[in-house]
Amino acid sequence: MIERLARLGYASKAVIYLIVGSLALTAAFNRGGRVTDTSGALRVILTKPFGQTILIVLSVGLCGYAVWRFLDAFLDPDRHGTSAGGLVERIGNVIRASVYGALGIEAFRLSRGLRGSTGRETEMWTARIMDWPLGVWIVGLVGLMIVAYGLFQIVRALKSRVGGSLDMTPVPSHLRPMLINISRFGIGARGIVIVVLGSFLVRAALQHNPRTAAGTRETMLEVANAFDGRWMLLGLGAGLIAYAVDQALHAGCRRIRPVI
Repeated sequence: MIERLARLGYASKAVIYLIVGSLALTAAFNRGGRVTDTSGALRVILTKPFGQTILIVLSVGLCGYAVWRFLDAFLDPDRHGTSAGGLVERIGNVIRASVYGALGIEAFRLSRGLRGSTGRETEMWTARIMDWPLGVWIVGLVGLMIVAYGLFQIVRALKSRVGGSLDMTPVPSHLRPMLINISRFGIGARGIVIVVLGSFLVRAALQHNPRTAAGTRETMLEVANAFDGRWMLLGLGAGLIAYAVDQALHAGCRRIRPVI
């Protein structure tokens, strides 16, 4: 059961990142697209035929994926261990479980006609946490953890450490190298977005200003504007589409060991 939910979760992520990347590409080419995040992708789906039904399926997949990632982090069936790299991977699993679990809940709320995110959740939660005792330190530490995870993903892509958890036997042999390279590009591009997103949290902590925190959409815009906006946005859009390919590949080929 958990394995099926995990695979549905990977497929759900593939759909969502395909939409986010495609919209970024069309925006770069001035074809009516817009830079959005995963929550924005859910709203796009809602406007399409059978949108509510699709959102319910995505909600089940994303929440199931979150449960699997939590179990994966704490029970460690993939044997990441307690080395520095292993702990980063397991902490990353907790972060992924939290993010995609919340996204799954949002998909369900939107399917029921309830209010979704406003796009300012990162700023809102950063402000709330900063009001806690040692809240500024917590925000800074979380930001550093996110940066570390993003860097880990970039290094993983650069060192060709992609595909180790995949059983590629169902894929024709002549397609495997191409798909692995597409996955590397996608993981690296998403890693850049994650690093910048985490650095914004660190900046918010250093400046004691939650308004300098940013979500995925603002992060993509910041990265694009820091360089040649159109071409950087084009690269990010292509990278997120490549990441969608990676997630689709995981949906069919990921080795998922029993966790309970």
